[in-house]
Amino acid sequence: MNVVRITSEAFKYPLSDFKKILILGIIVILSSLIIPGFLLLGYFFKIIKSSIKDSSSLPLFDDWIPMFADGLKVFIVLLIYSLIPLVLILSAIKTTLIPLLTVAGSGYLLNPSLWTGLVSDTAFIGVLLEIMVGFIIGIALANMAYHDELKAAFRFKEFFGVIKEIGWADYFIWYVVMLIIALAAVFISFFLVFPLIIGVIIVPLIISSYFIIFFARSIALMFIYGVWKILSQ
Repeated sequence: MNVVRITSEAFKYPLSDFKKILILGIIVILSSLIIPGFLLLGYFFKIIKSSIKDSSSLPLFDDWIPMFADGLKVFIVLLIYSLIPLVLILSAIKTTLIPLLTVAGSGYLLNPSLWTGLVSDTAFIGVLLEIMVGFIIGIALANMAYHDELKAAFRFKEFFGVIKEIGWADYFIWYVVMLIIALAAVFISFFLVFPLIIGVIIVPLIISSYFIIFFARSIALMFIYGVWKILSQ
């Protein structure tokens, strides 16, 4: 399996319709509001769905109610997967933050034992679990799109079987490549937003929306490859 080929195809995919990048960018800008936020997740899911169905075109911005419903389902999946890691991380932050506020302004802030709470076992486990969630969440959403049912996102045996066919090493390489590209997008966004006021518009309107489309397409292509290998046996 050629990770480079899949990544390259996913990079080209958003450019097939620049107008839709801009439309999604507007939704990204408005995504702090409840309804646009769910529509953003819904369109992300719609790209995965249409790509699994072998569509080479960006899906239309239509059927807004089903798209909102799909976005709600994606949110539920993300929440369930991330709940335990977030609880552990927030618990560790709370446990550390209260003592820090209590001794603020005192010499105890220089006590190394106080700061080691920031990297407590609880926080470490939470971060580790969040990384694991990031590793499987894309393929879980693709499995949900493939079977068109919410519970498919939690059928670990099914989508682990897909990863097995892809190859755990290849899937890991793909995941690392996605992380590198995401970090590059954040890096570029940082240097656009701070020196240039216009960057505040450009980043969500073009860069963020482009990456969302790219990532959804890449997830779908990886999943299709794994399913194809299963069906061809």
